Amino acid sequence: MHLLLIRHAQSANNALVTETAENPEGYLSTRVADPSITALGVEQAEALGAWIGGVDPRPTRLYCSPMRRTIETAAPIAEALDLPLVVEDFLYERPGPTDWNGHGFSAVPGTPRSELAAITGRVRFPETVTERGWYFQDVETTRQAAARAARIRDWVLEAHDPDDVVAIVAHGAIGALLLSAILAPQRQESLGGYAAGTEPWWFNLANTSTSMIEMGPAGATEVHWINRVDHLVVAGLVTGASAHATGNPGTR
Repeated sequence: MHLLLIRHAQSANNALVTETAENPEGYLSTRVADPSITALGVEQAEALGAWIGGVDPRPTRLYCSPMRRTIETAAPIAEALDLPLVVEDFLYERPGPTDWNGHGFSAVPGTPRSELAAITGRVRFPETVTERGWYFQDVETTRQAAARAARIRDWVLEAHDPDDVVAIVAHGAIGALLLSAILAPQRQESLGGYAAGTEPWWFNLANTSTSMIEMGPAGATEVHWINRVDHLVVAGLVTGASAHATGNPGTR
């Protein structure tokens, strides 16, 4: 089977990272737990939707996290592919939705179901996404996130048929950890021992970048591409072969 991993479009927090590059405290005090995508992010998502219909093999399943930015990014994809957009609550970004309290991050429940449902009529939710939110646990540790990435890898393989093409619109950090779990599981296990943003090796994924991995039995893998952004080049949103990425997102 094939996995098409997609990072969400530019979010308000992503843009804020650049705007507050010389004032980290300004970023922490201004960021929000579940940001929308920016005007540039909307253009990126629309470019991705225009491109994805020509992808070979064509996605047969489409998933995203319960975070606003992935649903907003995936909406044009769902229209282009004529697929339902299925939210899975375990695809969220590390370390979960959080607020900055002046001393550290504290977990918050996430956006109510009705607000997320208003983004697109194609979205489908599990029962765990409620009006009270969907995240009811402590801030996720790096070790827990690495273990979750391995579970996502196993779910992709076990919950789908060999001829499925599974598109997942997710995030920079959990996306990098998922690629590590697929391509270098022994090294990936060690990443849980580092603080977020300090890992010694990483997959740097640009906003709306795509990565296609073919997965087979007994750990067989074939990398078709990683961090592909030619849809942004075609749309005139970047002028080179790659788009700017925000690096290791940590808690972004």
